Amino acid sequence: MRCRLIALPLIALSLLTAVTVPAGSAVGAALNRAMVSPGGIGIGLLGQPGRPPDGPLARVYVIERLVPGKSLRRRVEVINTSGAAAEIAVYVAAARMARGSFTYAAGHSQNELSSWTTLSRRLVRLAPGADAFAALTIDVPGNASSGWRYAVVWAQVSTMSSVDGGVKLVNRVGLRMYVSVGPVLAPQSNFAIGALTAERVRSGQPRISAGVHNTGRTTLDITGNLTLSKGPGGLRTAPLPAQLATRLAPGRSELVTVTFGAEFPRGPWSAHLVLTSGLVQRAVEATITFPRVAGASATLPGTSPLAFVAIALACLLALAVVGLLVPRCRTSARHRRHSGPAR
Repeated sequence: MRCRLIALPLIALSLLTAVTVPAGSAVGAALNRAMVSPGGIGIGLLGQPGRPPDGPLARVYVIERLVPGKSLRRRVEVINTSGAAAEIAVYVAAARMARGSFTYAAGHSQNELSSWTTLSRRLVRLAPGADAFAALTIDVPGNASSGWRYAVVWAQVSTMSSVDGGVKLVNRVGLRMYVSVGPVLAPQSNFAIGALTAERVRSGQPRISAGVHNTGRTTLDITGNLTLSKGPGGLRTAPLPAQLATRLAPGRSELVTVTFGAEFPRGPWSAHLVLTSGLVQRAVEATITFPRVAGASATLPGTSPLAFVAIALACLLALAVVGLLVPRCRTSARHRRHSGPAR
């Protein structure tokens, strides 16, 4: 199985240092040679036979969990879709997560993960339309601490400009690496949905939102939809796509929202939100009515499994308290009847 990131056209960039190019434009898409944009270079990850990927991101990125002292070997593919021969440098450089976003370091900057990673080839010469393969090996030291590390495998071409005094022109495309070091071999994906909130934003549009928290150990690419039913006059909407601001790193939270037109009926509505990431699916339901006033909101208790558990526990606690109080009240009443008037 071959999964490539979209190749980038070779655009002249008058910079003295390497240009950082976002590498996430093909998440979840398995790109074959016919789909790669012509006139550029591309880099991709080859799947491992007999091992299903842990979610859609694992099809295009290196997403692994490793025990200290262990090694991992993967294969990457570099392709030249331009009309000319290309000399492509392949190397690993640092990256990090900043406020939930994957951020690339400048140039050849290094960190722990990039220093643990080696490539079998550092320079690839490719004819037009040709491709080549390189082995990627990650050797985690035995004394490595637990936690996530991030890096990028870059494929880069460089030329000297014939103008502007011979400035070096650089173009590169990258393959992200998410590696978790810890005692558990298999990464676990999981997330939770908070209560639904019905609000009317300052522009006057009604909106439904809910907090989503990544409770697992892998970065999630979450999609989903919201359905409204049992509305005024029996109205019902088709499934509406829910918008999540960014991919969700472990331990991070983001807001998922669905916005409606200003004249959308206030309700009440029965709202059903379903979100999915790979094989993990979560849902929450609530009866909602949009506020009349712009800027107002109301958080609504959902009927997710966690809500049912909380309600059940509260009921059991209440029954236990009543069970303790009733015998005491009866005992006190009998005592007053037999003790006679106080002197």
